[in-house]
Amino acid sequence: MKKRITAGELLAELNADPEFVAARARDDQERLAYEAEFRRAEAPLVAELRSAGFQVESAWDLINAPGSYRKALPILLEHLEKPYPSGVREGIARALGVPDASYAWNALTRLYRDEPDHDVKDGLAAAIAGVANDDLIGDVISLARDPSHGGSRLLLLSALEHSPDPRARAALLDLATDPDLTLEIQDIFKRFARKQARRAKRAEQVKQAKPSKPAKR
Repeated sequence: MKKRITAGELLAELNADPEFVAARARDDQERLAYEAEFRRAEAPLVAELRSAGFQVESAWDLINAPGSYRKALPILLEHLEKPYPSGVREGIARALGVPDASYAWNALTRLYRDEPDHDVKDGLAAAIAGVANDDLIGDVISLARDPSHGGSRLLLLSALEHSPDPRARAALLDLATDPDLTLEIQDIFKRFARKQARRAKRAEQVKQAKPSKPAKR
């Protein structure tokens, strides 16, 4: 039976391997070069965001940031169509995925339809899902139904999941056999079932907690 080794022992063994050490050094060098190029490419956007009062290192820093960054949205939208590297444009798109960006709906959906880059298309889908409201859910359904948008449509499903519009639930049912979407939609309906079970349990608890009415004499 082969003796098991600890993580520390494995690391020591790898660090003693010249080929492993050289490969790790190459990977580190490539990563640092990529990060430097990313920062250099994004510098004009970052400079404009900072001049508007947003102390960020990247558009990615705005995603899930506390509070509103409404004043940054026109800057992001303007830079979204510039020829930045894929990772920069994806971050810009995702940062636009907030309700305050609803005014940019037509631009976001147009760019999503036309975008050839997989990562940027995912970012645009996430933005559309984040912006979507009850008035816009019909557009989301149309985009989700279009198989030409491929797997990026997975990121549109959250808007359908959280919409109270009956058309959203019907669209999820229709799309349940779509090979790109089947597994995620199965998970969505499992979440629906769990929520329904919790609501039923709470309703039963409330019912049981109510005092019974005294019998009439």
